[in-house]
Amino acid sequence: MTAVIATGAEQRMAHGGDTVRLVLVPIFTLTLVAVILGVAAAWWWLSRVPVTGQPAPVAMMTQRIAFPGGIRLSDPGSALARLDQPDDIVIPFPQAVLVIEYPLTTPASVPIEAPLPIGFTRAALVKVICDEYSHIYDAEEGTAATKTIPPEDRGPMRGRNRTDGAYGIWGHDLNDLVLTAAHWTRQTDGTVRIELHVES
Repeated sequence: MTAVIATGAEQRMAHGGDTVRLVLVPIFTLTLVAVILGVAAAWWWLSRVPVTGQPAPVAMMTQRIAFPGGIRLSDPGSALARLDQPDDIVIPFPQAVLVIEYPLTTPASVPIEAPLPIGFTRAALVKVICDEYSHIYDAEEGTAATKTIPPEDRGPMRGRNRTDGAYGIWGHDLNDLVLTAAHWTRQTDGTVRIELHVES
């Protein structure tokens, strides 16, 4: 049996080699963990921060929604029952501004919201238009000092007198009005504007 006797220098080198080996293993492990954590942090940040902003809204051409035969604004129940394709999406945006001008001296711009996030169905649009006209006529009556003359007291003209409320309604009662079409457009600021064609 041969005994190997290491000198003091050889012993120090042997211990030094173990030390180098012991230091290299943790440095490699720590470097690998740091790289994995860095990749995970970068992925998390990129998944939450938008890389590009929202595109600017683009103005759209005016779109027309026809109501053949007309919709009597004072009777939304029968109007909804007679609608063709009531569940079709006619305005594919959930918010809009409804502009009511006739027969108002001071037009009204009313923000409206669709019951569905994908936009207004034909039935939902008709319902909100009828409701907003009704609210405007009620607000006019509530704010006017000159009240509406009842139809039986109007004489041969039979037209509604001009009242001096918030909107200055003139010429026609609500039950005279018939909606024949709505026109909507998306403006450059993203606002959807709905204008109405109302006859009497």
